[in-house]
Amino acid sequence: MMTSPDKHNMPATPESAEETHTLSACPGCDLIITVPTVPDGHYLACNRCGATISRAYNNSISRVLTLSFTGLLLYLPAIFLPLMTLSSIGIKQDGNVIDSFINFYRNGYPLVAAIVLFTAIIFPFLKLFLPFCISLCLTLNKRPPWLKPSFKFLKHLEEWGMVEVYLLGILITVIKMGAMASISYGTGFFCFIALVLLSMATTVCLDRKLFWYMIDPGISELQNKGLEQIKVKLRQDPERRLTATQAGLMQCHDCGLLVPETGTPPDSPSECPRCHSSVHRRTVGSIGKTWALVLTSLILFLPANTLPIMQVDFLGVPDRSTILDGILYFFKEGSYGLGLIIFAASILVPLFKMVGMLIILQTIRSGKNRFLKQKAKMFRFIEFIGRWSMLDIFVIALLTVLVNFGFLTSIHTAPAATFFCLVVVSTMIAAHVFDPRIMWDTCDPTRSNQQGQREQHG
Repeated sequence: MMTSPDKHNMPATPESAEETHTLSACPGCDLIITVPTVPDGHYLACNRCGATISRAYNNSISRVLTLSFTGLLLYLPAIFLPLMTLSSIGIKQDGNVIDSFINFYRNGYPLVAAIVLFTAIIFPFLKLFLPFCISLCLTLNKRPPWLKPSFKFLKHLEEWGMVEVYLLGILITVIKMGAMASISYGTGFFCFIALVLLSMATTVCLDRKLFWYMIDPGISELQNKGLEQIKVKLRQDPERRLTATQAGLMQCHDCGLLVPETGTPPDSPSECPRCHSSVHRRTVGSIGKTWALVLTSLILFLPANTLPIMQVDFLGVPDRSTILDGILYFFKEGSYGLGLIIFAASILVPLFKMVGMLIILQTIRSGKNRFLKQKAKMFRFIEFIGRWSMLDIFVIALLTVLVNFGFLTSIHTAPAATFFCLVVVSTMIAAHVFDPRIMWDTCDPTRSNQQGQREQHG
């Protein structure tokens, strides 16, 4: 799938100097696909499972360099300056992103504090700092030894840096507290909005295929020469569906390079010549790890939703509330939109992730091939929405900092916060360790048909 593929309008820049056609394996179903030069702002998708194979942006390196540098300039004021100030009966209280992390730690929730520290502070910084350093080195034609490990690590940060979710938490806090206190916005609030936009733009404009090609062009050219026989077979039979496994190839999980299976037995790992990662035909122990993580999240989901997640002290009288209590509060106040957002992020999304993963795991166990493409799309959606479940934690993080008016009223974290964070993290890791190609290996009817044909000809 590629929209408006007008190759003649592609400028002949150094950043698009890659060979016109290369081979790649779909990360979702392992199908080998001939990848043409993709026009600026377009993408190429697998016609079997729908997974995105390649995205292209002209001047990707210079775009990433500019956007990430601008984001780094805004990072410190966005994180350290006050986001907003709440005023009630002459008492003022302000807070910033750092305060939300510190407050969790001081109140005896070190695990929640650590998750907030990494997802809202450290990883968002690295998502700007690493692209800036890497694109700067490529612009200057420098390739230091740390370049490849840094770019590999950046791939795993995409879903864990959650400034977008934090921003939604800020907006919900503003709406929730708007009727109870006077709110004035600080410089940090506007810097944080700009930081989120720049961080998202940096991620979108980063063309991974191009970056790997520029980091090590020699390996990419050798790969293209080594796959000429497969290219000829695909040109002779365009309708043929050949997977990397059937062609004796393995795809590197970190850089996407196709590596010949040289190990004995076939399932033994090889080393990627480009990024030096250990390459396996399929993720080792994927099914067992996914089952364990999904079942763990199901067990943790019960205390996360039945125990109180927040405590409000009003004139010295504590009042604890669960996630569902908070949702009902918004409905009673007439804020149905906010209530639905929190209900979806805190209850529906975790449930959807767990039930969806169980359906996929059961499909692999049964070997049934019904609705494979739809299940592949469901898995990619599960990967995408996993991070948004942290919304409730970020809202509580802000409320505990901003609503601290001493004996009059204050908000504190309650035990369910720890269980809820563990549910979010375990479901995200479950989606990360699961290898969707196993579903196509087990259930795809074309695979069994091709195997039968080979046996008949043999």
